[in-house]
Amino acid sequence: MEPSYRLIQSQANRSFVFKLEPFGLHTRWHYHPEIELIYFMEGRTSAVIGESFQEFEEGDLVLLGANFPHVLQESKEFVRLHPEIAPFGLIVQFTDTFLGNDFIQKPELKPIQTLLSKAKRGLKFHKSSVEKVSDSLHKMQYLNDTRKLISLLEVLAELAETAEFDYLTPKDYFYDHTQDEDRMVRVNEYVYKHFADTITIADVAKIANMTESSFCRYFKSRTLKHFTRFLNEVRVSHACKVLRNGQSVTDAFFESGFNNQSYFNQQFKKIQKMTPMDYQKWKLKGVNPIKPKEPSISSGTPLL
Repeated sequence: MEPSYRLIQSQANRSFVFKLEPFGLHTRWHYHPEIELIYFMEGRTSAVIGESFQEFEEGDLVLLGANFPHVLQESKEFVRLHPEIAPFGLIVQFTDTFLGNDFIQKPELKPIQTLLSKAKRGLKFHKSSVEKVSDSLHKMQYLNDTRKLISLLEVLAELAETAEFDYLTPKDYFYDHTQDEDRMVRVNEYVYKHFADTITIADVAKIANMTESSFCRYFKSRTLKHFTRFLNEVRVSHACKVLRNGQSVTDAFFESGFNNQSYFNQQFKKIQKMTPMDYQKWKLKGVNPIKPKEPSISSGTPLL
């Protein structure tokens, strides 16, 4: 079975993706151009990493390189024995250029360059290494965006200094992802550039060099969601940014590309599980009517 391309939707006003996410049975074998740091916080998780089967448990830490095929799912046996526990973890996704095209190439960051190169084979860190960064990983969810970024670099720097890890794939492991990725990247870039404008299926099908019906099937098979859902998520994510800046709900509606305010309100509540006004009160005043979890686009929890 071929892994599908996973479109990682960036979070508004962030250069990398940070989320707490359950590992559900619906997840498919996939890859994406983002490097992925996964910290398993609760439960036991089954995984296909490259071409091998793995089991991860609370306290495990894994770093996967760009375009590394993988899937994480809750362990059926663990769920059967512990139905009250939902396996979940902390996931950080970033490209090697998330701080600029040449930032990671600075001589001071040579150890991190080497670490990310090793991650092309997948890395599982030993407990002794995890203990050095576990406190930072737990605290990261409570930090503001600037301190999250600093903490991420500190964690990567700490991991870069250790040789205490195991490779998850053989030395010669390689997966050719280029053709599928190129098409999805073109679509992704187009949406993020034009989401405030009118975007039709015909527009993105043309970008992908496909018929409209073929594109719809292709996009759904690769991302497990309809294109309209993805577009609405991008627009709502931008609306969240506008609301966090203290602008009005009307501003958020106009600037995010929706052409009907009733539909905007409907989609915002569907994706965020709260109204635009409630979201703004939550972010600016700390009034949280539903106590949402840390955001995850794939799991339907609020987008920060």
